[in-house]
Amino acid sequence: MQTINLSKRNRDYAIFLPSISGFYNTFVSKQRYGEYVPHDRIPADFEHGIEGCNFLNKEKGYFTYDHALYSAGHAQLDIDKSTIQESMVQERDRKNTWILGDSGGFQIGKGVINFDWPHFWEKEGDPNYIGKADKVRLAILNWLEYTADYSMILDIPAWAADPVNRDRTGLTSFKDCLEGTIHNC
Repeated sequence: MQTINLSKRNRDYAIFLPSISGFYNTFVSKQRYGEYVPHDRIPADFEHGIEGCNFLNKEKGYFTYDHALYSAGHAQLDIDKSTIQESMVQERDRKNTWILGDSGGFQIGKGVINFDWPHFWEKEGDPNYIGKADKVRLAILNWLEYTADYSMILDIPAWAADPVNRDRTGLTSFKDCLEGTIHNC
């Protein structure tokens, strides 16, 4: 099968970052450790099987591209589990690929990542400190450091203060979201 290196077509333009979905990463990664996709469902022309869909794999990818975006909002934040469940990203050739790690602020704002909004502003050492929000922040930071070459701060999108979201987040203004983003730093 003829392969194509899409990275070489960038020239002097901005670098496109395809966003790897959690499903896609799982699809490729779990096949490495067993028959996640039944062999009779894989086209006969796929000589590298599902691994050929791993565009970060220069040796076996049917098409390759050396840059990508991956979000903590779709990720397995437990590092030990991530190593296997997200091996497409975690076991990539780090010298020849580059991942921008997204912090998952969108998913926190939407409630996809469970976040302790009532204790958002607390700090270690505060009376009655619970620390659930800090646990999520730390899990995201550890995952970003483990996974990405560069990463973004844990932002709080301005829409988290919209009337439809404010009952859950407790944020009521753009200023609240900005201060929340700064607090996360």
